[in-house]
Amino acid sequence: MLATRTSVTPVKPTPGGKLRLYGQVTSHARDPLTGEELNMVLWDGAVKPLPYYDDELAIAD
Repeated sequence: MLATRTSVTPVKPTPGGKLRLYGQVTSHARDPLTGEELNMVLWDGAVKPLPYYDDELAIAD
């Protein structure tokens, strides 16, 4: 689980010519099916945070 206020970006490589997303972990939630902790990420320009597993995010330096 990443700490709140951590800057993140998706782990998947960005296709050529596309902008890389940057966001911030705002809180945490629990997956209702697996019980795993999720990171709630607010992406730049998004209205509300979306849930992501740790392995889907990389810390942006």
